[in-house]
Amino acid sequence: MKIKSFRLSEETEAQILWLANRKQISATDVIRQAVAEMYRRELERLPKLTLKDDIIFVSGRPLIQCSPALIETFPEDLLQNLKQGTADPLNTILYLILNAARLKEGFKLDHLVLAEEIGLSLPETLSS
Repeated sequence: MKIKSFRLSEETEAQILWLANRKQISATDVIRQAVAEMYRRELERLPKLTLKDDIIFVSGRPLIQCSPALIETFPEDLLQNLKQGTADPLNTILYLILNAARLKEGFKLDHLVLAEEIGLSLPETLSS
């Protein structure tokens, strides 16, 4: 385990110590639990992206149909996040668009699903 250093306000330090004493745990455990809770809440907030048969789904709805060549460019961590449903939608879509342009690969994007599920509107000309 690495030792990290962070600058904390006096108020934050006092809150950590108060929580540690109240819960009878270490300050490290207070921070670990707080980060785990924030991470869990953030994942609940994100629309769930998954990948199956070269199609990226959002909340169970087909969003993007990709070519196999485009899927092959996805880094392992992105594929793992798609498998686990923890991929960040905006980062994934941006990665897809940039790599499709670089490879001159087309993809089909459902603009209605994009708007309804992610709240994002893109020009119709981005997909082909």
